[in-house]
Amino acid sequence: MRAEPILQPVWHAILTHGAGIVDHWLFPATVGLLSFTVVCLGFTVKDLRRRARNKIVADRWPSRQDIARAAVPQMLIYVGANALGWWAADEHIALPQQAPDLFTLLWQVLACFLVSDFLIYWEHRFMHAVPLLRRKVHCVHHKYLYPFSWAGGWVHPLEDAVVIVCVVTPALLFSVHPLSFWIFVALWVACLIEEHSGYDVFWSPHRWLPFAWGGGGAPHDPHHNIHGSKNYGFVFTIWDQLFGTYMSLAEAAQRRARAHPRAEH
Repeated sequence: MRAEPILQPVWHAILTHGAGIVDHWLFPATVGLLSFTVVCLGFTVKDLRRRARNKIVADRWPSRQDIARAAVPQMLIYVGANALGWWAADEHIALPQQAPDLFTLLWQVLACFLVSDFLIYWEHRFMHAVPLLRRKVHCVHHKYLYPFSWAGGWVHPLEDAVVIVCVVTPALLFSVHPLSFWIFVALWVACLIEEHSGYDVFWSPHRWLPFAWGGGGAPHDPHHNIHGSKNYGFVFTIWDQLFGTYMSLAEAAQRRARAHPRAEH
């Protein structure tokens, strides 16, 4: 007799106590929104306290006005759109009764990260390559030369929609388990905020992935304030290295030190 997956008790509890909520078709969006809010607030506390530890450029801080101008509209839009969707399209889906085994969950989450990041790399590069898109669409995201947490979600609605498609595509392609998708969404959003946070934190992908394959705040920050045609990748730098758009951390540090001799931390 086949053994019960180790996550089965957890999955059973989720189905039991979350009935009517976790089976809503917009529940993954709510997971993403919660991750977005919590991680942004965490970095906002650091910004308001002016904690220079792990700051990529130590003297570049968002003001309270910068934070409010970026945070308030996003929260109003995201929370409002989410609430409207739950009310106007109250559709529920049938969730599987069996949990995924650990191996399945891990490879599905990893596959979602790899495929979505590959698609977003080319979406991002395409936005820069086409002058009209760069000037009218992607310029919204590049409003902040020295990004902070709330800048991660500051994008044009058209680009936001395309990125969502890139995130959802691998889940549909591999028919991943809902639990795998929820975990992926929560982690992906956390990575999105971290890479625009202005901090080089211990959990940044580049700190634990081998061969300089990891992205994150330190690898992506130069894309905004040093060279806009480098380091398009988000979670990984594999694609930048493969397709000739990679700027190493050492090179970025050298360029930044020349531009801000007293700012480098």
